[in-house]
Amino acid sequence: MSVITSISIQSYANDLGGKIWNPAIRWRTKHAVFVEIHDDAGLVGLGECWCFDAAPDALIAYIRTEVIPEFIGLSLSDVPVVMKRLVEKATLTARHGILASALSGVDIAVWDLLAKQAAQPLWAHLNPAGSGSALLYASGGLYGDGKGTPELIAEMSGFNADGFGLSKMKIGGNTMHHDIDRVQAVIASLPKDAQLIVDGVYSYSSDKALKIFEALPEGRIAAFQSPVKASDIAGMKRLSRAGVPVMATEAEYREELHQELVAEAEVAFLQTAPVACGGITRVRAMSDMVQGSATQLSLEVSSTAIALMAACHLAASDDGIVHVEYHTVHQVFFDQLTLKRSDEAGKRAKLPETVGMGIELSRKKTKAEVAEHVAGFELEPRKAALSH
Repeated sequence: MSVITSISIQSYANDLGGKIWNPAIRWRTKHAVFVEIHDDAGLVGLGECWCFDAAPDALIAYIRTEVIPEFIGLSLSDVPVVMKRLVEKATLTARHGILASALSGVDIAVWDLLAKQAAQPLWAHLNPAGSGSALLYASGGLYGDGKGTPELIAEMSGFNADGFGLSKMKIGGNTMHHDIDRVQAVIASLPKDAQLIVDGVYSYSSDKALKIFEALPEGRIAAFQSPVKASDIAGMKRLSRAGVPVMATEAEYREELHQELVAEAEVAFLQTAPVACGGITRVRAMSDMVQGSATQLSLEVSSTAIALMAACHLAASDDGIVHVEYHTVHQVFFDQLTLKRSDEAGKRAKLPETVGMGIELSRKKTKAEVAEHVAGFELEPRKAALSH
């Protein structure tokens, strides 16, 4: 098996102008961090790390000093062993979260590289018997400057017109009664077979969440995402037993909490971000975990086309992954997507036949963006200009 010769890091900052928000954050600048693994045959695997709204400096520094040196010169077959050792070491370093983000990028890049070495699309390399397509739902419905209920209705109706029978909107950023009115207005504007995911972004108590769900038309809410805090297992269990289709959570990486959400809270959907939870390897383990339970696995995407392609390849390889988030706001590099609608309703996306994930980073190099070589690996400057 090939050897890792170098690893490069790139970052991208997307200026959102502070004009849109959810209950937890007003989006000003959203960062993304990418990992590229180079092998001795000249192939490159691409991955992405969870970065959210924070500047990427700490994550990049951590990857550079404590993660990358562990992998240079290794065979790809040795990577899982090193990853396990780093996770075990985190018990002492107390860096579990940032490590999970870093290893997610490394793991996705390794799988992309393995698929390229095998000359296969990633989904086929993961499972030759996979469907080769992924069910997408449209994600948007944020609050915005000058955005009232009429504008929200136009946005959500547009998703349906584009072929998305399932879409997601935010609640929790206004009074409970105002948000109920917003959701009811959107539902009234959609065809009777269209459904919504409402995302509370951890805003409610279980009492308030239940009142909201009971105030909405029966059968139209496919999922209630993050109705209570991620650690409120008792609250989610109560909601689940009351018939609320709870979706939890999004960027959670703790295996023990995932297990509680499935076994104890019995959530309808366990949602995870491949770029945050530990990558493709961890998502596959979670898929195995939910088998035979009342919980279905759903994949979160709220950053770039690289994260979306990783999630879509996973879903195209695994029928146990019920759907993938297609974000309509966070769309960095979406102009490079090669997804195609594969059914008459346009709800499923067919994955490309190109090897690996079927997407690469493109760059516009200038004299100010010459790569810096440090300790046997390649580190791109933080503000490297990637084409958008």
